[in-house]
Amino acid sequence: MKMMSKILPITFVLCLTLAGCGATNSDDVAQTGGSTSSGGDQASGGGGGTTAPGTQTGGTVATGGMATGGVVATGGTLATGGTLATGGTLATGGTLATGGTLATGGTTATTGGESTSGGSTGVGGRSGRGGRSAGGGNTGGATPTGGTSSAGGATTGGSTAAGGGSTETGGSTAAGGGGSGDPLKSEGCGTATTAKTGNGQTISVGGSNRTYNLRIPDDYDMNKPYRLMISYHWMGGTANNVSPNFYDLWNLSGGSTIFVAPQGNGNAWSNSGGADVEFSRALLDQLESQLCIDTSRIFCEGFSMGGSMSYAMASAMPETIRAVAVHSGGSMSGTTRGHTGPVAYFMTHGTQDSVCTYPGYGVPQLQDFAKVNGCTKPDPSLDANGFEAALPNPNSAAGACVDFEGCKEGYPVRACLFVGDHTASPSGGWVPKETWDFISQF
Repeated sequence: MKMMSKILPITFVLCLTLAGCGATNSDDVAQTGGSTSSGGDQASGGGGGTTAPGTQTGGTVATGGMATGGVVATGGTLATGGTLATGGTLATGGTLATGGTLATGGTTATTGGESTSGGSTGVGGRSGRGGRSAGGGNTGGATPTGGTSSAGGATTGGSTAAGGGSTETGGSTAAGGGGSGDPLKSEGCGTATTAKTGNGQTISVGGSNRTYNLRIPDDYDMNKPYRLMISYHWMGGTANNVSPNFYDLWNLSGGSTIFVAPQGNGNAWSNSGGADVEFSRALLDQLESQLCIDTSRIFCEGFSMGGSMSYAMASAMPETIRAVAVHSGGSMSGTTRGHTGPVAYFMTHGTQDSVCTYPGYGVPQLQDFAKVNGCTKPDPSLDANGFEAALPNPNSAAGACVDFEGCKEGYPVRACLFVGDHTASPSGGWVPKETWDFISQF
C-alpha cells in the first residue's frame, strides 16, 4: 500500500524550532531531534505523523541464550563398524544397545550474546532460544527442545560443527552463518495453537496491558517453523495502519512468515526506560510459546519512529533479532550503550527528508551497525562527513544502493538512498521488494 510523502508546511517549521533536529543520540541518553508532523506521512494503510524525539535512558544488555542438545536419538543403530563423528571407533559388533544414548558427543552448552558496560541487565537468555554468538552462527548447534536428531536411528556420519545451526533430521550444519542454517523451533512447534489472526489482541507487560495485531498464514502448519516479522508503526500511526499488509510484505512472503504489529503507547515508540523493548520481548515470548516460530529468523521493520524502534531492538537484542529494515528512521527510541552484537542491517532514506533530516538521521545508525558488523567499505571508521560522502549519491526517486564489503559472514549491511522527502515508499514502489529480498536471504 503506497505511503503519502507530502509533509504539511507546519512540519518543517516545527522541525526548525526543535534544537538539533538532525542531531544524533549520544550513547543512550536523551535524544534531541526530529519533529512532529501534523497529519503528515502515511505508510501502508494510511495514518499520519512521524518522528518526535524520544528519551532513552539506559540501554539493555543481552546476556545471551543457551542451547543444549547434541544427543543422538534413542533407538538408533549405528552401522556395523561405523565410526563416530567425534573420531572414535565403535567396538566390534557396531551395534548400540537398544534405547541407549551415545556416550560421546554429549551435550553442548554455550552462552551467546555478551555483557557490556553501562545500561541495564536482564535482557537476553530466554529459555528455549538457541541464541546467536557475536561472531555469527547459532550457538550450541542443536534444536532448542532437547537437541535430539529425529527419531528412528542415529545420524550416519552426521555431526554439528561448532557455531552452526541445529540438526533437524541428520546430516551436518557448517559453522557460521548466524541462523542461515537449519531452523530453531520454538516451544510452540508441534502443538495445536490457540493464537489466531486478529487485531487488538492484549498482553500484560509490567502491570499494564499492551495490544498488537497478529496475522498467521492461512495454511499454518504447527510443525513448520516460520519466520517472524515485527512491524512497528510510525509516530502518529497505529498498528491498524501497518496491518494487514505489513509494509506490503505480506503478499511477498508467500505464506512463509508470521507478522505482528505492536501498538506503541501514545502512537509512538519513545521506549522510555526500555519499556518498549520489554514489551517486544514479552510479546516474542508469548508468540514463541503459542506458535511454531524459527527463533533464528526473527526480524524487525519500521518507518520513521518505527524504524527507530527497529534500530533500538537491534542494539538491545542482537542475540534474538536476525536482521532489521529501517526506513527513514533514526535513534529517537534510543540505543543500548556499548552494544557489540551484530545484526544484519538494511536502510532506506530520502536525501530531501524534511522530518528525519538526512544525513543527521539514518546515516549515524547505518554507520553504527557497519562498525558492529565489521564492514570495511564504505569505511565506517571515517568521520561522519567522510562516511556520508562515501555513500551513493542518488539522482532520482529510484534507489541508489550499496552493499557494504568485508562484513562478518552472515551479517550484511545494505543502504538504498533516494531523492525524496519523508516516506517509507518513494515513487516507483521499489522498497518492499528490496526489503523482502534482504530479509528472505536468511
